[in-house]
Amino acid sequence: MIAIIGGGSINTSFAKEFIDRLDKSSLSIMACDSGYENCLDIGQEPDIVIGDFDSISKDAYEKLQNSNAEVIKLNPVKDDTDIEAALNIAIRKSMVGDYIYLLGATGKRLDHFLGNVNLLGLGCLKQRKVVIVDEYNYIQMISAGQTLSLSREGEEAQFGHYVSVFPYGGKATGVTMTGFKYPLENATIEGFNTLTVSNELIESVGSITLKEGYLIVCETRDAI
Repeated sequence: MIAIIGGGSINTSFAKEFIDRLDKSSLSIMACDSGYENCLDIGQEPDIVIGDFDSISKDAYEKLQNSNAEVIKLNPVKDDTDIEAALNIAIRKSMVGDYIYLLGATGKRLDHFLGNVNLLGLGCLKQRKVVIVDEYNYIQMISAGQTLSLSREGEEAQFGHYVSVFPYGGKATGVTMTGFKYPLENATIEGFNTLTVSNELIESVGSITLKEGYLIVCETRDAI
């Protein structure tokens, strides 16, 4: 299990609580550039810090030089973001089925956020469970043949009250959603509409499956 801390906006109390709930025996923490400052704010010392270090503060960079973290410095002229570079390392260091959480991956820069949504697809291609998470959202992607199970209670309880799905990279076919207020059965979902926004789980458990394509699944809430 790996948590990648980006330099986006972060709710420190939520992030600290989220990290504290993860299994420390298998957890590795990576920070991307100014994400190191986010790590300091939530009291976490990362194992790896990666970036071109164009956004980290001078004081934080000095602290980094005196830390025990492995530092990977990237060329600022590159074809990927710091988070993509970190995610590729995380994939190499993890195993099939492992979770890789991206915190500090939302915030003010919508271009970076949309880029991070793109990166969820790497999880599908490499069979890792890549999740973007902040205090209001838990976002992942599933591909053809996968089943995502949700429950209303217990350790695996859904993150938020609402569940929205969106086709990615073209239409998604054979989409079935059971246990929801607005169920689907073998449906085809195409883009450019809001048909599948703000569904709600009404049974104790529910599931989402598809036969072809990709689905972005957002579990969301209005308040912490």
